[in-house]
Amino acid sequence: MKAILVLSISLITLNSQFIKTSTFNLCDASVYLRPDIYYVQGSASTNVEPTQAVVTLEVEVKDEKAQNALQQAAQIADDAVKAIKENCKGELKIQTADFAISPHKEYSHSKPYYETFSGFKVLNKITVETLNTSDVGKIIDTAVKNKVNQVNGIQFDVSKEEKKRLKDVLVEQAIEDAKHTANIVLKELNMKIESIKSVQIIENYRYGAKTQMEQQVSVGFVIRPIDQ
Repeated sequence: MKAILVLSISLITLNSQFIKTSTFNLCDASVYLRPDIYYVQGSASTNVEPTQAVVTLEVEVKDEKAQNALQQAAQIADDAVKAIKENCKGELKIQTADFAISPHKEYSHSKPYYETFSGFKVLNKITVETLNTSDVGKIIDTAVKNKVNQVNGIQFDVSKEEKKRLKDVLVEQAIEDAKHTANIVLKELNMKIESIKSVQIIENYRYGAKTQMEQQVSVGFVIRPIDQ
């Protein structure tokens, strides 16, 4: 009975950050000889100059006849694409992202309201992907000169190959960050890291003129008292 009482007191004083790897059993003293797992979060981030950009363009045409609207929209898109290819030296990937035609009516905004247009509206959305980010302004200028109505957005990004390379680097740095923090804390507790038990990875990307890549990890360390 005395031995059981001592083990119960030891259980109460365990730090909540140290998680046992098995179910406690007061009748089995060997459980308390198994290693503790200490979980620490680490992070690493870097700003990366984008290596590619996607410009979304939209052509809108209205006409009383559907056939005329379709032909005009197709002609504007063809002319814009041809001019963009001629003016931009970087590698381009151009494709239709969306295409729609629908009946369309317009009315006056002043009373008495009356119909001002009745016909069809064609929307043709095109994406232009370039590996030369300095061509973005030229793509937009050329498209507008060739009667493209709207620029719906610009998205900067990093190539898949570069993302993969940077991710590997950031994972290593994030684990080292977690290890550094763990060593500082454990030293004050008279404990030490014996090995890594687990690593959970979370990644975040932010897009803009520069792309920020951030890598977060949660590392589980097997720990021991320093004097063992």
